[in-house]
Amino acid sequence: MFQHLLTFIRTWAQNVGFYGQVYGYLGGYSWAILCAYICHRFLPLNNSYFSIEEFFILVENFFLTYSQFNWSSKSVCLYSKNYYSDQSSIENCDSMRILCPSPPYNNTSHSTIDSTRYLIIQGFANVHKIIEKNLQYEDTLKEILQLSNHFPDKTIQSIIQLTLSGKTISELNQWIGYMKSRLAHFLNDCQNECNLFVQTQNNVEIRKQNLERFYSIGFQLNEHIISRHRQFYYCLNKFLQQFIICSFRSDTMKISYKLMSIHDWNRERMKT
Repeated sequence: MFQHLLTFIRTWAQNVGFYGQVYGYLGGYSWAILCAYICHRFLPLNNSYFSIEEFFILVENFFLTYSQFNWSSKSVCLYSKNYYSDQSSIENCDSMRILCPSPPYNNTSHSTIDSTRYLIIQGFANVHKIIEKNLQYEDTLKEILQLSNHFPDKTIQSIIQLTLSGKTISELNQWIGYMKSRLAHFLNDCQNECNLFVQTQNNVEIRKQNLERFYSIGFQLNEHIISRHRQFYYCLNKFLQQFIICSFRSDTMKISYKLMSIHDWNRERMKT
């Protein structure tokens, strides 16, 4: 039953854009721990056969539990807190704390920031509203998996769009991988240094050119305010500087950015 629940939840998370540690969301291990926690709490013991109703109850408890969970002060632990010898792992300041059940009990969700935590919790709550419609079990489960990625969120007013290009697919993939490895530091700077609400895309887009990729980050402030935000540009330039000093960068590996309104971003995507 755990594997069925994990497959369902992972599919939902991928569909709605909450899957991917490098983008500030939760990775596969974190989602597995969340599912295991629900199974530990709500799965009947010594039951080798499970009905669709029992599976639905697990799904319902998953979204109800985590939509109401006090993420700002509590940790998701498969065992009691006393079991964990390293209390610092529990008391750290990460936005979400989903602890690994084996030593050294690291936080598997350390990449989350306050903005992505908020979006994930909203996602949990939105699903619970669907469950409260009291439809047939199969219809409710189907509707949950039909939910799609809402990037950008309705509160987002501006977008920073990164454009990456390379001479070959292999070179481009290496360039994208480097961008992903530096993204978390930039997101943390946006939150901690600039006090900005950030929504990240959880995928890199392919448009017209095969050797060109696009990655977008949304902000709740409009492009005019962002363009006058000195601390933000300091953080952005620090982020871009990492690409300039990249040890394996060739002359054909390029990156540029564009700050634009939601309207202009949508219009540009429609052209391609």
